[in-house]
Amino acid sequence: MTGEWSETAAENSPGAVSVLSYALRDLVRNPRRTLASLTGVALAVALFSSITFFVDSSAARMTERAIAPVAIDMQAGLTAPLASPLGLTERLDGGASLATGQTTTVTLTAVNGSTRPMTGVVFRDEVPQHLTYVPGSATVDGRPIPDVGGESPLTTGLRVADLGAGGKVSIAYQARAVQPVASTQALGLHGTVASNEEPAPAAANSPQPLSLGQLGNLVARVPGVTTADQLGSLDLPAGSLRSGPATVAQSLRVFAFDPAYLQHYPMVRLTSGDYGAGTVLISPEAARALGAGPGSSIALTVPGRAQSLSFKVGGTADFSKADPLFASRSADNQGEFVQVPNVLVVPMAVLNNEILPALRVDAASTSPLLKAPPALELDLHIDRVRLATDPSVAAINTQGLKRSIERLAPGRVSVIDNLSDALNAAKGDTILAKILFLFLGLPGVLLAAYLSRYSGGLLAQAQRREQATLRARGAQPSHLLRGLAYTTASVAILGSALGLGLGLVTVEVVLGRSALATASTQSLTLSVGLSLLAGLVTTALALYLPGRRALSSETGEERRELSISSPPAWLRLRLDLIFLAAAAVVWIITQVSGGFKPTPAEGQSVSLSFYTLLSPLLGWIGATLLAVRLMLLAGARLGRRRRGTFGGLTVGTLGRSMQRRAPALASGVIAVSLAVAFGSSVALFVATYNTEKQADARYATGSDLRVTPSALTPQTPAFGAQLRVAGVSGTTPVALTANALVGTDKRAMVAIDATTFPQVASLPNSFFPNLGSAAAMAALQKDPAAVLLSTEMARTFNVQPGDQVKIQLTDASGKQVPVTFHAAGLFQNFPGFPQGIDLVSNLAYYQTATGIPQVSLFFVRATDPSSAGVARVADLMKAGPGRATPILVETTATAINRDSSTLAALNLRGLGGLESVYTVLMSAAGIAIFVFGLLLQRRKEYVTMRALGIRMGQLRSLVFGEAAVVAVLSLIVGAMVGTAMAVMFVQILAPLFTIQPASLTVPVGQLAVLATLVLGGMGLSVLVAARNLRQLNPVELLREE
Repeated sequence: MTGEWSETAAENSPGAVSVLSYALRDLVRNPRRTLASLTGVALAVALFSSITFFVDSSAARMTERAIAPVAIDMQAGLTAPLASPLGLTERLDGGASLATGQTTTVTLTAVNGSTRPMTGVVFRDEVPQHLTYVPGSATVDGRPIPDVGGESPLTTGLRVADLGAGGKVSIAYQARAVQPVASTQALGLHGTVASNEEPAPAAANSPQPLSLGQLGNLVARVPGVTTADQLGSLDLPAGSLRSGPATVAQSLRVFAFDPAYLQHYPMVRLTSGDYGAGTVLISPEAARALGAGPGSSIALTVPGRAQSLSFKVGGTADFSKADPLFASRSADNQGEFVQVPNVLVVPMAVLNNEILPALRVDAASTSPLLKAPPALELDLHIDRVRLATDPSVAAINTQGLKRSIERLAPGRVSVIDNLSDALNAAKGDTILAKILFLFLGLPGVLLAAYLSRYSGGLLAQAQRREQATLRARGAQPSHLLRGLAYTTASVAILGSALGLGLGLVTVEVVLGRSALATASTQSLTLSVGLSLLAGLVTTALALYLPGRRALSSETGEERRELSISSPPAWLRLRLDLIFLAAAAVVWIITQVSGGFKPTPAEGQSVSLSFYTLLSPLLGWIGATLLAVRLMLLAGARLGRRRRGTFGGLTVGTLGRSMQRRAPALASGVIAVSLAVAFGSSVALFVATYNTEKQADARYATGSDLRVTPSALTPQTPAFGAQLRVAGVSGTTPVALTANALVGTDKRAMVAIDATTFPQVASLPNSFFPNLGSAAAMAALQKDPAAVLLSTEMARTFNVQPGDQVKIQLTDASGKQVPVTFHAAGLFQNFPGFPQGIDLVSNLAYYQTATGIPQVSLFFVRATDPSSAGVARVADLMKAGPGRATPILVETTATAINRDSSTLAALNLRGLGGLESVYTVLMSAAGIAIFVFGLLLQRRKEYVTMRALGIRMGQLRSLVFGEAAVVAVLSLIVGAMVGTAMAVMFVQILAPLFTIQPASLTVPVGQLAVLATLVLGGMGLSVLVAARNLRQLNPVELLREE
C-alpha cells in the first residue's frame, strides 16, 4: 500500500498530480473505508435532495391552492366607461412653422365607433391662436359649405348629416398666420363633436374611444386567455325597478352580461327559469319585492331617459356566492364589497344601446342623477395549465399577461390581476416550505454525516498506522493534508452523485413518475445546487475536519495499535446539556415574542423566524445525548452492584463486555436513536398535520357537509329530516342574516339550534376564550334571548357578558324590528364561517322576533367522515331530496378556507413516505455499522474465546445480545425524543391552521412498522455477522501483529 508512495517520495517533492493519483488509488485499495464514507454522504444528499424535490413537486399544488378561491382571474376595465363613441381628430397641415401671411389647412375627422347611427352631429371649433379664418375655405368631405356672417361655420356649430355606425366624416378649412408661428404643434386645438345620442362634447385628439367589444377582440388574441366575458354594472336608486304597482324600495344593482357568462362563472346560480334571448334575470329578493317570476313583465327607470325600459323576466338567479361581482373596482378600496340583495341582469346589447347612451345624457346634464359611473370590464379566465408550476414562476406569468393586456390600449384599460394577488402570499409560503421541510429533514442529513464519521472512526486505527508509515517514508504534512483534501473531494463528488440519483429514484417511486413534471427548471436547479452543497458540507464534517485533526498528532502516537482511551468529547464537554439549554432559550424567546400565535388574514403568508426552527434540532441532539449519558450512568452503577457475580457464560460475558466497552455501545445507541427519533417525529408530525388539515376543512364547511336550499324555495328546520339519508348521523339548521343593525353598523348574525348544533359541528374550546364550547352552548340553551358576540365586536362596542344588546332585525315584511338580546359570552371563530361573523343567537328566538320560519342552510354530519364516505352522502342527497328541492351541497373535500396558508393544503404523506424510507435505511446502516464494528474491533477477542472453548452458537449470541441491546435502547430513546420533537414541530406550525392542535395524532401502524424494520435490520446484520464469524482465521490475525 505504501510502496508507491516510497517511489514518489524518492523524488523529494511529489507534485499535486502524484498526491491526487495516490489518493484515488487509496480509495480503491480500501473498499470498506470508501464504502462506509460514501454511504453516509449518499444518504445525506439523497434525503436532502428528495425533500427539496418534494417541495418542488408540491409547488404546483400550492399554486393551485392559492388560486382556487379566485373566481375571476383578471378584470380588464375601461377607464372611461361613459366616454363618447364619437372620436374626433384635429390636425394642421402646412409645415412645422408658419411665417406671417402663410396659410395652413385645419382638418377635423369624426368617427362613429358605436354600432348604432348618430343623428344631429354637430362640430364646433375655434381658430387657433395667431391664426385667422380664410373666408369661403370650409368643406365637408371635400364639398364647400357657406360661411356664417363671413366667419367660420364651426364657430357657432356646424350640423352635418347623420353619421352611420362605423361611419366617418371630415371637415376642413384654411387659416392664415397673422404673426410668425414657431411651432404649429404648440398651437391649442379646440374642436369638439356631439350628437343627439351623445350630447356631451367629445374633444379633439382625446384618446380614441374603446368599446368592450373592441377590447374583447384584442384580448382574445393574447396567448393564455381562454375566455373574455363582457360585464357591466351600475347602481340605481330605490324605486328604479317596478312591476305594475309594486316597486323595489331599496337600491338596485344592474348587471349586464350574456348567457355564456353563467357557464363560465357558476358563482351566479340560476335557480328558476332560464336566461334566453329577449329576457332578463332578477334576484330572489327582487322577485319577492315585485311579486314577479319567470314570464312577468318589469320596467326599469334609467337616468337620462324619458321612458322606462320594459323587460320580460326569464328566470331568477342566486347571487349569494357572487361576492367578486360586488367588489369595488376603485384603486382606493379595491376588493371591498357590499352585497346588494336586489339585482337585475340585462343583456349586453341593452346596456350598450339603451342604458349607456341614457347615462351619457344624464352625465352631460347640469345636475346628473347618477352619482357613480358604471363599470365596464372584461372578466378573463386564464389558462391555468400554464400556471401549474412554482408560485413565483406563475406570478411572473400572470404579471406579464397583465402588462400585455394593458399595452393593448394604454391609458384606456386598467387590469385587476386577482391571480397575482393570490400568488404573492404563496410565493413566500413556497420559500418557507423549502426551509421548513429542510429543517424537518436536516436531522436526517446530520445523522447521515454522523454515520459516516462513526464508520470512519471504526477504521481509524488502520488509517493511523498507514499515515505513520507514510511520514516515516518521507511524506510531509502538506502532502498528507493535500491527499486528505483530494480524498474528501472525491468522496463528496461521488457520494453526491449517488445521492442525487438515489433521491430522484426515491421521489419517483414514492411520489410517482410524474411528481416533478410541474416543477420549474429554476427550482430544480436550485434544489440540485443545494443538495450538492449539502454533500460537500456533510463530507467536510464527517471526513475532512476529523482527518485534519488526526494529522496534527505525532507520528509515534499514530503508530500505536490502540488509541488512548478517553471519554467522548460530547461527554466531557457536556454538549448534551449545552444543546438542551440552547433549545430551551430559543423556545422561550419564541414563546414570549408570540411566535406561535396565529395571525389570520385572508391570503396570508405564514412567517416564522429562522432561529425558531433550531429549537427542535438542538433538542433532538441534546435529548438523545442526555438519554445516553443517563444510560451510561445507570450501567456503571448497575455494574458496581453486581461486581461479585458473573452469571452464565453467555450472559456474564455479555454483561462484562458491555460494561468494559460502554462508549462503543453508546456510539451505536446514539446513531440508531437519532434515526428512530427522526423517523418517529416525522411520522407523528405528518399524522397530526393531516388531522388538523381535515379539522380545518370541517371548520370551513361547518361539518362534513353543508346544504344550502335555493333562495326561491327556502326551507324550514323540518327539512333537516329529509336530509337524513343513509350515512347521516345528524343535521342542524342555521339561519344567516347580513343585515343585523347594531347602532348604525350592519353586522352578520347566525341563529342556531343550540341543542343539535354541538352534535353536528366541531366546537373546540379555543373558539370560546372565556367560556369553552360546552358552557357557551349551555348559555344559549338556558336563555332564549342569549347572544354570543365576536371578540372584535365586543371590543368595538365595549360589550361585556351580561349586558343588553339592542339589535334591529329585518322581519318577514322587510321592515326593521328592534330586538333585545343578552350578551352571554364571546367567540373568536365559529364553524362554517371562516370569513367571520359577529353574532350567534338562538334560532327559535330569532324566528319569533322576525316571523321568518325559514332557515338559510343546514350542517350535516356523516357517520363516515372520510372523503369517500362524505362523497357517498352527498350523492344520496342530490339523488334524494335534491331532486324535488334545488339544493347546493358542499363537502369537506371541496372546502377552501381563505384564511389558511397555502402550506395547509400540502399533502405531506409523500414527505412522510420519503423520510420513512431514509429512516429505515439509516437505522439499518447504524445497526450494521455497530455490528460490523464489533467484528472489526474484537476479532482477536472472538478468536481467543473460540480457542478457549466457547461454542460458535454462544459467540453468535454475544453479537446478537449487544446488537439487541443497542436496538431496544435506541427504540426507547428514539421514541421519547421523537415525540418531544413532534410536539415542538406541531407547535411551531400551529399558525398554519385555524383550529390549533390539541394533541398529537399517533400513527400506531406506521410506528410499529418502523420498530419492526429496525429490529429486522438488526437481525439481518447479526445473520451476516454470524457468517463472518465462521471465517475468522487466527493465522491471519497473528500475521497482522
